[in-house]
Amino acid sequence: MPKPLPPPRACIFDLDGTLVDSLQDVAESLNDCLELLGLPTHPIEAYRYLVGEGIPRLCQRAIGLTHAHLVERLGEIARAVYRTRALRQTRPYPGVPELVARLRARGIRLGVLSNKPHDLTLKVVEAFWPNGCFDAVYGYVEEQYRKPSPHYLRRICAELDVPAAETWLVGDTPTDVETARAAGAVSIGVSWGFRTRADLEAAGADRVFDHPADVF
Repeated sequence: MPKPLPPPRACIFDLDGTLVDSLQDVAESLNDCLELLGLPTHPIEAYRYLVGEGIPRLCQRAIGLTHAHLVERLGEIARAVYRTRALRQTRPYPGVPELVARLRARGIRLGVLSNKPHDLTLKVVEAFWPNGCFDAVYGYVEEQYRKPSPHYLRRICAELDVPAAETWLVGDTPTDVETARAAGAVSIGVSWGFRTRADLEAAGADRVFDHPADVF
């Protein structure tokens, strides 16, 4: 039997693979950039394991060891290209808008913590959840503080005046699980995103849910 979960006073969501399915937009943008540099591209499904730790790490993984000198250049191009197409195919996962609405109706504080660049995180969140639906939104700014660093999760908890122990961090990757653990928060894995239930259970998630209707 899974251990009982404390009821959350705050829920902080990862963005890509948790709130929204952005895989096609990310994959097509990076593949176009790889082609510009004369480098091999990847199947869209491969990006499930390439994404999750920010654009610099994504570019490193996409290039591999053979053209390491082009990683920085790829990152520069990818940021510019992706900004023009971040919302072409990206949409909330079915059931996620309803989950967010349920949590908000129950007075639970809401936040977003993503390794997507901060300006793009704001852009995507505002496109689907306008008018301050989320109480705090943070994306990638400083490399040393990207997830799994607990820095911004702790900052969000302080802003919302909710202890980490009473906060659920909801995400689709082992990186999110590790972030929650480092901050002392409850780690909620979701298997509808980019990684599998097995990946999240192996990472030690406190609970894994397969559908937004099951979360709360």
